[in-house]
Amino acid sequence: MHPADRASAASQQAEPPLEDGYTDYAGIIHVHTTYSHDAHGRFEDVVRVANAQRLDYVILTEHNNLHPLRDGLQGWHGATLVLVGMEISARDGHYLALNVTQEINRDALTTQQVIDEVARQGGLGFIAHPYFKHGRWRNWNVHGFTGVEAYNVAHDTLDENRMRLVLWTLTTPAEPFYYSILDRPYDPLAKWDELIRQHGHVVGIGSADAHEFHLMGIKFASYDDVFQLVRTHVLLPEPPLTAEKVYSALKQGHAFMSIGLIGNAKGFAFVAQKDDRVLGVMGDSVELTDGLHLTTALPAPANLTLFRGGVPVASFTGTRWRMPVDTPGVYRVEAMRHGKPWIFSNPIYVRPAAAIVDSPTPHD
Repeated sequence: MHPADRASAASQQAEPPLEDGYTDYAGIIHVHTTYSHDAHGRFEDVVRVANAQRLDYVILTEHNNLHPLRDGLQGWHGATLVLVGMEISARDGHYLALNVTQEINRDALTTQQVIDEVARQGGLGFIAHPYFKHGRWRNWNVHGFTGVEAYNVAHDTLDENRMRLVLWTLTTPAEPFYYSILDRPYDPLAKWDELIRQHGHVVGIGSADAHEFHLMGIKFASYDDVFQLVRTHVLLPEPPLTAEKVYSALKQGHAFMSIGLIGNAKGFAFVAQKDDRVLGVMGDSVELTDGLHLTTALPAPANLTLFRGGVPVASFTGTRWRMPVDTPGVYRVEAMRHGKPWIFSNPIYVRPAAAIVDSPTPHD
């Protein structure tokens, strides 16, 4: 336990978890194996690490192919549900296609047509690593996507520290190195907020973009390490965990992102309440009403910031925060621990109260 955690635990009485009616399942989205041309890790390695880290689900997204699906690998492997999607190299950038069953001919389609085809198959689409310096997303006039990678480990963290990663592998333990390079992904978060303003409901996910590389017996950016850097938690109304429920939660934005290296985020909740009644969770739209407040619950003390429309409007330190709301807007929270990013929620959309139309007074 971090020394600051011991001090906080001693000074603050633990509160019971906030009951929001949902079960939290943590997993990894955006993983490459030898089914992609640029990764050395095997499918078996993904399964081993996922089970060792007690991950509930993993979504493979090989480059431009669904070969793991064709090979019958989607399903339960030990205690982890493995799902298969793909990462499409579209003309204007990379696009994650989840819950699709047919490979998409990226060469014959425009970027908008790729997005439309994913939707036609009943899939979910996420704009990948929008600020990757070697391949940024170039067309923001598209529409119909589900969401965006608000945090991508490979490109928002590792790519910015590539030389340090090589030197670390040869000289220092893994955990201190990864802890040292963790930082808030400022540009992707700002773009996510902007997309919400433009399109309305846009879901943010945290992606590992894991490519385990092997060189002379040394693993670079191993699954063991990268899987600790970001998890996307999905909130399900009831067990059991299934592919359909994972995709439904992601589509609705019933999800949040956490950095596993900072701490276990299970038990986090961000809800809209009136009195003690839950009106909505992350991803939901609720109506502004008298007595509405947003409640945040954490499994450990942290520094919380509430954002409205991408602008910070309030902050708090502790484990349970109850914030009155009197203004419509798009609200999300971020949690920091020891100066490092820990949790990023999806928004709760607070819409204006419905206008009340007075009944006309009958004439005498």
